[in-house]
Amino acid sequence: MNSVRNNIPRSAINILSASKTLGKFDSFYISKQNQSRATGFLKYVVANTVLNSFKAYCNFKKNLDGKKPVQQVFPKDTVILYQFPRARYTPSLSPFCLKLETWCRAANVKYQNKLGLELSKRGTVPFIRLNDYVVEDSEKCIEYLSKVYQVDLNSGLNEEQKAVARATLALVEDSLKWSVILHRFWYSNMKKQESGLPLLTIWLFSYKMFRAGWFSGYGRYSKQEIYERGKRDLNALDNLIGNKKFLFSDEKPCNVDISIFSMCAQIKYNDRGPLNQHLLNECHNVNRHIETIKSMYWSDWDQNIMATRIPKKKPLVQKVLSLFRK
Repeated sequence: MNSVRNNIPRSAINILSASKTLGKFDSFYISKQNQSRATGFLKYVVANTVLNSFKAYCNFKKNLDGKKPVQQVFPKDTVILYQFPRARYTPSLSPFCLKLETWCRAANVKYQNKLGLELSKRGTVPFIRLNDYVVEDSEKCIEYLSKVYQVDLNSGLNEEQKAVARATLALVEDSLKWSVILHRFWYSNMKKQESGLPLLTIWLFSYKMFRAGWFSGYGRYSKQEIYERGKRDLNALDNLIGNKKFLFSDEKPCNVDISIFSMCAQIKYNDRGPLNQHLLNECHNVNRHIETIKSMYWSDWDQNIMATRIPKKKPLVQKVLSLFRK
């Protein structure tokens, strides 16, 4: 065995050992077929380094000034809803933030938004605070608020309908979600102007979302397969809703109606691509469902999106900028 090993050129041994080491680290980052993933990883490293450095600098400056942090005072018996800043075409770029806020409106729960990039202790958004009690995850927030305020949007459902609602929720938030996420953060090259988020935040989120999709299994599908799965999910929702106003009746929406609206509104208003075209051209029941929920609970929709509040550039500024583009 040793004689065979001695006959192998030293360069070949080095290549073999290097390939094993790289394989243990994460070999797909360096393959030629995954250059976009390597670019995304590099952007993630840059964004993470810059943001962490800025955060460390701010903390150092606070300690140097010797000022005690100002303790926030929250209004009593008011739900404080922590979520991302307003987006350009929807009140939130996150379907889960939009879901929780829409549910609060549907349930007549008094709430106050705290817009920003603040994350919960588990690193999630949205989350709520009610009288110093914090709840994370949109679904858990809805369960908690339903008990506190004794509001149940599912009160009119029988056991069979509750089972269908549970399955539909999984379809929306465990399947369709990944088609939306991977399209937005990986395939469509989302821009700062469209999202309303800082560029470094987009870089950070894009890579994190791709990695999450990869470990969930959905990120391992091809781009075309992701779109096909998303279209099948939309078709299923369209057939489930049918000619009804809501999923189970024409009277009032249930919790899963809010989830359908929040996820599909992202496709309709924010995302341009195959899923958007399929929704608008083929899924008329889903499209009608979105408009119904929007008209019921978001009469102030235009006042809560960035598109109507983005100031126009002055002609003088445009002339000055044009000089630098030449």
